[in-house]
Order: sequence, then C-alpha cells, then structure tokens
Amino acid sequence: MFLNIIIRIFLGAAICGAFLFAQPAHAMDAKEFYELARNYPGINAFAATVQSAVETGHWKSYLWVNAYNGAGIKAPASWRSSGRPYIRVSSPERVGGKDTMRESYFRFYSSPEEFLEDYRLKIVQDYPRSAASADNMWGYFAGLYHGRLGSWATDHKYFEKLAKKAMQLEAVLLPPGHLKKAFEYAKKYKLLEQWQVKIIEAVIK
Repeated sequence: MFLNIIIRIFLGAAICGAFLFAQPAHAMDAKEFYELARNYPGINAFAATVQSAVETGHWKSYLWVNAYNGAGIKAPASWRSSGRPYIRVSSPERVGGKDTMRESYFRFYSSPEEFLEDYRLKIVQDYPRSAASADNMWGYFAGLYHGRLGSWATDHKYFEKLAKKAMQLEAVLLPPGHLKKAFEYAKKYKLLEQWQVKIIEAVIK
C-alpha cells in the first residue's frame, strides 16, 4: 500500500515536471503541419492537416498551445492510469436547466511529432477505413465515421466543416483541381455515403 502511494506520488511529480518544463507550443501554419504530416505512413497528410486545422482553429487552440494536441484526442482512464501525461480542461455545460462545469481529460504531447505519431496509431488501429483510404482525402474523411469504437464525430456538420476547410487549404497545399479528381475517384470506388456526396458537391461547385 505504502509503495503504491510512493509510485503515484512519483508519477504525479513526473507529469507535473513535464508541464513545468514544456515550452508553450507555437501556432504552426498549414504548410508546416502538412510537411511534417507527410512523414507519417498510414495517414493522408492533407486530410490530417485539414482535420487538425478544424480542431485547433489553425493551431491556436488551448489544447494545441498547451498540449500539442492537434485533434482533441481524449485521455481515457487507461491512458491516465498508465502514468502517461494528460491535461484537464473544464468547460461550461448546461445540464437539466442548470449551468455546470464539465471536466474532460485530453492527451498531452511534448511535440508535434509526438502528437502525429500517436494520431497515426489511432487512425491505423481505430479507423481502418481511413487508413485504407490514405491516398484519398474524401475516403479518409468518410472513414472517420466508421471507427472501430465509433465515429470520430457523429454530427454531419463535422464532415461539412472538413469539406469546407479542405477547399480552403487546396489553394495553399495542392495543385488546382486535385480535390475534384479525388472526389470522382471516391465516388467511382464507393468510398462515400450519399449524404457525404451531397455535402462535397455543394462545397465544390
């Protein structure tokens, strides 16, 4: 019992030390993130850049600046109990007509590289359809709705946000017309559901 307490104190101190000595993350831009993401097999670098831009407000969010968490990846009990670093975030929420504060736990990373490696593992392990469509960003986005443990986001508006952001970033990161060609490919090989096709058609036109 005493040994367990000592171990917990040690782990807690180690995690606190990581926060104390970690430097606040700088706000990357899309080109920086995209070039870095291209080094990680199993993901679509452009799609990962789009998703991270949406999740972090172009790498300026609290989670990115304080924890290099570029996709809002939660820290479940198994992550926390293993002594791996995490960050607590409290946010207001209305439950039963009353205002309350909800506390959530998110994974803490020491660098963009560490985040991307863990993100890559999550995609490969939990979102096999996205990993299988690593060469097509539309199929990759569609795969986020067919995770091993559920969808990344159940709201259709999340897909719409990804589609709109993809169109914005195409001009910065990809040759003109690339997304239209990728869309035709995704339709041909039935990588998309009909509601996703309609969203992309509305965004591309």
